Amino acid sequence: MTIILIRSVIIYVFVIIAVRIMGKRQIGELSTHEFVITILISAVATIPIQENSIPLSNSLLPIMIFISLEIIESVLSIKSAKFREIIQGKPIFIIKDGVLQQNEMKRIRFTMNDLLDNLRQQDIFDISEVENAIVETNGKLSVQPKAENAPLTPKDLHLKVDESTVPITIITDGKPVTEYFGDEKHKESEIELIAENTGKAIKDIMLLTIDKNGKVYIINKDKS
Repeated sequence: MTIILIRSVIIYVFVIIAVRIMGKRQIGELSTHEFVITILISAVATIPIQENSIPLSNSLLPIMIFISLEIIESVLSIKSAKFREIIQGKPIFIIKDGVLQQNEMKRIRFTMNDLLDNLRQQDIFDISEVENAIVETNGKLSVQPKAENAPLTPKDLHLKVDESTVPITIITDGKPVTEYFGDEKHKESEIELIAENTGKAIKDIMLLTIDKNGKVYIINKDKS
């Protein structure tokens, strides 16, 4: 039992490192070769756990090879557009200028149900409202509505608005967060002052964010 535990922890840590090296993509955003390597790593990683007689290196070495292949493919994809096209494929129009591209749909085996389902997930329930729809290399559908159906923007209305900024989380679950991501850092004394200005104690705050314009958003903890 102890051997299984140790081997499981080693493989777990090793796979976590491997995934971090490959990047932070979600499963739905993986390209074909990334998805294949992910499946292979998953399959190979379980072998030494199921069979204690198999050396741990028989799993770790193939995982290192898969990671190396992924890195090599990524570098070659950056350097060569032709190689990238071979490995990842190209985005494909299935609606172009408002016209359904039926031959392209047949070629990539994309059914009408697939199309309508993807459109609904993007809050488009009427296919006639679509100007262009593209199946990306990761299988996701990108949609451009027709101009008359596109949502209005402040620019369309000739309105001047403040530049958008990313809110930084400085309190979560009643605890100060001095460094959330990037170079954004706050001293604990600053966080206490901001919380004090809201009239709440830090321990009573579930979430507090602040942007570069000083705009504060707060969610109080439930009393229960």
